[in-house]
Amino acid sequence: GMPKPPVKIEVPTAIASFPADTVPIVEDWARRNANVVRFTAMPKGGHFAALEQPELFASDVIESVG
Repeated sequence: GMPKPPVKIEVPTAIASFPADTVPIVEDWARRNANVVRFTAMPKGGHFAALEQPELFASDVIESVG
């Protein structure tokens, strides 16, 4: 499973979970351990998402800060 941080992360956090990542981030776990303001379950991609799926990655970053 995912490790638990020592304290909940309070900084507003955007997460993109890529299904082929080494350990895909589970939304429930993320919301329990961080102040998640945006969670995107990506349809494809892995650990090197910016290289593997640059359009998906970039559009999610832009939408999360826009």
